[in-house]
Amino acid sequence: MRPIVYVPEVPNLECGPNGQISFRQMEDYFVGIAKIISQLKLQAKFIQDECGKELIEAIRDMEKLVDDITGILMTDVFKKIKSKEQEMKYKVREFLKEIDVWFQKRIVDALLKIVDILGIPNPLTTPIPFITAVTLVDEAGNPVRYQPVIKDLFTKEGKVKIKAAIAEDIESVRKFFGDGKYDGTLGIKSPEHEAEEFWQKALAWMKELLSDFIAACINAMIKLLTKIPIIGPIIERIGTFIDPTKPIKAQLKLVYEDFKKRIKKAKEDVLSGKAAEDLGEKLLQELIDFVLNLPIPLFGTLGNLIGFDNEERKKKETIHSKEELWHRIEDAFEEAMEKIKKFFQGDFIAKIYDIILKAPGWILQQFPIVKKILDTIELIIKIFRGDVSICQVLNIILKPIFGIPEAILKLIPDCIEVRRTKYGLEPNPDNLPKWAQPASATV
Repeated sequence: MRPIVYVPEVPNLECGPNGQISFRQMEDYFVGIAKIISQLKLQAKFIQDECGKELIEAIRDMEKLVDDITGILMTDVFKKIKSKEQEMKYKVREFLKEIDVWFQKRIVDALLKIVDILGIPNPLTTPIPFITAVTLVDEAGNPVRYQPVIKDLFTKEGKVKIKAAIAEDIESVRKFFGDGKYDGTLGIKSPEHEAEEFWQKALAWMKELLSDFIAACINAMIKLLTKIPIIGPIIERIGTFIDPTKPIKAQLKLVYEDFKKRIKKAKEDVLSGKAAEDLGEKLLQELIDFVLNLPIPLFGTLGNLIGFDNEERKKKETIHSKEELWHRIEDAFEEAMEKIKKFFQGDFIAKIYDIILKAPGWILQQFPIVKKILDTIELIIKIFRGDVSICQVLNIILKPIFGIPEAILKLIPDCIEVRRTKYGLEPNPDNLPKWAQPASATV
């Protein structure tokens, strides 16, 4: 009789009718892949014969296959995190930022064709300010002085170098971004997670830099076009693009800093003996509730905007602490702010486009600069309006991603019987006793 192993079902990575894939889908998919490998590792320990050895070898092949496919775009973690699921969560976050950047880069490339006309400096050649020049070792083993620039973040090789530079001088990164996550401020201290969070901050910083460049180009176009006859006065009425997310970010930062001080004091009071109970968790819960109910004009609350369904999260998501939950919400907040900014940037560009289209034909003939701006805007509008979907991007840059679960299961040796259940070895979360429920289930 063949040994039996149980593996969880992995939700399919399916494109929606609009060609989109959500963060929730992507994370469930990759975490599911990680769970297959983790659960097989546990079961392989109890298969003592040659078949068990074959399974262990197959698991190594699975890990290599997943790393090879995800490694096309995603960088490896700074230090190996004990949980494979945690590692995959970081890779998913990086991957989705990569997709957003792919769209942003297309817009930037379009704008670079007219950047000299607009008088805006090229952002891609800007040195990365939070990384000092460091000495790295090249493939031949020779020391090389390296100063990363923004364009390095667009290639896998460049990102690997930047990660190496960050590891060499993490203090400069901490000084630039301020306190990290999982640095002990809110209770959990984990250098491995803190380093990965700094990397996520670096990627978010790059996205914001490119977004600011796009905003600067919009305002430069408006300024230039106001000098053109007939359309100038109409363009002038549009006004200047102002980032609508800055007041929201400023408000949240003030609230967070206040809560952080109170949480830190609550923990210090326990350590010093002034208090018997650590109120840090309760304060963190208050912060989470405040942020999720934060009103966002035109979008409802922040919880609505990021699709935060509390009941679904309890069932599906493995959150080990309120701090982890807060950092997830914090990250989603930053993503939401970028989406809002992109929405309003697209609206501004569309207004400029419509005005130029309605202008008399002789304006385009007598003012070639207007024709160049029109051609650039036309391309940008197609990108903003989603003529190219996330699924198309995935099929362009990472087609093998859709078949990873089946590919790794085929590596299991024939001497093993595989049984698929919804959760594999894990108990059904809907039937957990209260004591076994994760901390987030009480949120």
